[in-house]
Amino acid sequence: MNLRAPGIRWLLLAGNALVLALPLFALAALRIYDGYLLRQTERQLIAEAVVVGEAWRAAYLAARGEPDAQPEIRPPRQQRSLLTPIEPVADLGVRLAPPQPPGVFRGLPPEGPELTAARAVTPLLRRVQRFNLSALRLLDAEGCVLATTRGEEQQCLGHLPEVRQALDGRYSSVARRRTVHDPPPLSGIQRRGEVRLFSALPLFHDGRVVAVVRSSRTSLDALTSLWQNRRGLLLAGGASLLVTALLSLLLSRAVAGPLGEITRAARAIARGEAARPLPRGRCAPAELRELGEALDSMTRQLASRAREVERFASDVGHELKAPLTAVRGAVELLREHWPEMAPEQRERFLTNIGEDGTRMERLVTQLLQLARIERAPEAEMDVPVAEACTALLARTPGRVELQLDAPPPTLRIHPDHFASALGNLLDNALRHGGEQPVRLRLGRGPAGRLQIDVTDHGPGIPEAIRPRLFERFFTTERDRGGTGLGLAIVRALAEARGGSISFTSDPAGTTFTLIL
Repeated sequence: MNLRAPGIRWLLLAGNALVLALPLFALAALRIYDGYLLRQTERQLIAEAVVVGEAWRAAYLAARGEPDAQPEIRPPRQQRSLLTPIEPVADLGVRLAPPQPPGVFRGLPPEGPELTAARAVTPLLRRVQRFNLSALRLLDAEGCVLATTRGEEQQCLGHLPEVRQALDGRYSSVARRRTVHDPPPLSGIQRRGEVRLFSALPLFHDGRVVAVVRSSRTSLDALTSLWQNRRGLLLAGGASLLVTALLSLLLSRAVAGPLGEITRAARAIARGEAARPLPRGRCAPAELRELGEALDSMTRQLASRAREVERFASDVGHELKAPLTAVRGAVELLREHWPEMAPEQRERFLTNIGEDGTRMERLVTQLLQLARIERAPEAEMDVPVAEACTALLARTPGRVELQLDAPPPTLRIHPDHFASALGNLLDNALRHGGEQPVRLRLGRGPAGRLQIDVTDHGPGIPEAIRPRLFERFFTTERDRGGTGLGLAIVRALAEARGGSISFTSDPAGTTFTLIL
């Protein structure tokens, strides 16, 4: 199965499209990576909030004098099993919220189990902030701060959207824009990102929200993450460069390799070396394959033409040599023995010179006709078929019977070529048909082409000479002035126009059929 190779145009288009698409792919990949880092930050905040929340809940139950019970991450109606994972909900596709607005001042929180439990877990909040850089706040059932690592003990945050949803019993998070005045170094522990993530996890007891763990942290940005993974990125970049170099080498070999091979083969042919098939690489573009095939075809045609010209020149030389020798011999005899020759002898030699000159003239004329026909058609026009045949038959009145069976009214062809082919067929039939008239039939052949049938009533063509009938210079009437080019001209015209020439012969006569 031969698959069509891509063209150079498509290869260049694909390469340019890849170059243009790489920045877009990089931007899309960074965007996706930023979203991944944001979700990873939220998962970390969720894990810290669950640990802090369960520590506060245990202290809260102890302060109330109640035994520790099964943790409630969701209200009982929403808790289908003991495994209740909390999935991140933050999305960078949503427009970032503005920085956090200030809280509402309310004063010191009232004493109670909630505040007692908050004081118990405050050291845990500070350790989390110290080691993980996460800001944590414990809020009561009204959204007011019970414990914090940010100095907000006397404020209420219930007006914030994530806190309101948590007080309604739903986990929530929001990504806010962070203003960075002095970015830390890439190698520092602090993060350089412009997005700060805030999450709010509700804590339940007896099916109601008793507190909220609100945590926040700056999301890790892509640049910092890439810097932290620079060793692996360098290895991946090196591998990408290697792959790119290999692909470039393959593409260059696919284009430059076949071109170089074709050039070397063409130079070898120009030096006169024997023609050989031009090499074409398997991965070569379609244009180069087509170029190689075209050059192969051209080389074969040129080699065939060269052999044909050589044979043609040899045949022409042979055909002209005999009459030229006869003319030269007759001229020498006349020059040397003119005074003592009888008038009858002089006339005989002069007649022979004239006949040989006429034969050479006919031979040269037919050779020129054959050469013109074998070239590309020139000066074609619409020739009226019936009128052209009638004009040609006027030269031999009474010897040719014309039969018209609805032939095409016109034929686009050079008039001289048409007259030459038809004249050669009629001349051949008249010379071999004895005294019987020749029948010329014009009709329609395959695909609406013009079909010409020329029938004589001669003795037929011998079997021995039939295979060579259309060869150039083959004739059985050389002594009668035959050149052996008449039928060769007819065949050349038929082949030049994509037609055909054939014949049928028996002792009752011969019919030549020409399709044009």
